[in-house]
Amino acid sequence: SSLLQLTSLESTMKNSGLARHGLLWVAACCALAISVPRASGFQQPDKAELLKKARAAYYSLKNEGMTGFTCNMAPNWTALLQTQGVTDPAVLEPAVKKLNELQFSVTVDGNGAAKVTHNEISAENQRVAEGLKQIYSGMEQMTTGFFQTWSVFVVNPPLPEPGIEINLENSASEYRISYNEGATKVGVNMGRDYAVSTVKATTADFDSVIHPHFAQSGKGFLMSGYEAQYEGTGGKDKTDLQVALDYQDVSGMKLPQKLNLKGSYNGTPFQVEVAFSDCTASK
Repeated sequence: SSLLQLTSLESTMKNSGLARHGLLWVAACCALAISVPRASGFQQPDKAELLKKARAAYYSLKNEGMTGFTCNMAPNWTALLQTQGVTDPAVLEPAVKKLNELQFSVTVDGNGAAKVTHNEISAENQRVAEGLKQIYSGMEQMTTGFFQTWSVFVVNPPLPEPGIEINLENSASEYRISYNEGATKVGVNMGRDYAVSTVKATTADFDSVIHPHFAQSGKGFLMSGYEAQYEGTGGKDKTDLQVALDYQDVSGMKLPQKLNLKGSYNGTPFQVEVAFSDCTASK
């Protein structure tokens, strides 16, 4: 109807800037997809023993035998649009009703790589169609970017496997590990209890820092969230992220239940909350 056309996505995009900005929150989410390399080891026996103990201190889906899982995903559209400045109920409510027609699911393989699928809903006009394309693309980028970071800490322990040369420094309160992964320089700070407090990665194109948080799962440290900063060369494309996670038990394994991500991209704030439901997992 004409009322729906005026108060649905077209009006929302016009008033919130979603079409103009292309959902900036998705660009921020995928920034960290390349910021934490997957390392693979070292040689010195003393270092090997330290990292063996440290790796054993973490909950690992790979150690649990996970070969993949699939979940439905439901973004909190109300919260997302409100962070984009859409607060007028006459605009917000029809837009949320329209967006709730979207159905997303994610399939994650045994290495943590994610693939997003979705349905497609009708668009009243070209402006709405373009906005929907941005949402489809944005959800895919956000989800795959998140799982690439998450998998480094949850699918595998966030420490090198045997096979790569590392430098190890000790202090009274922590261990400092540094190594090269290809052209990327990586630095990890780890407490005496083996909890990683900082991961830094430096390349020719970007610098990134992640500060993870952990909860005890009964089988080791399980990442409960993180803060991260990403900055491109020359101070361009600055991203700040704050991520919080809740988990659910699926087939005896810890899988995400709710993701809350907020921050800013080049000074523009964003926030998105996603619930994961109807999950199935394989071992």
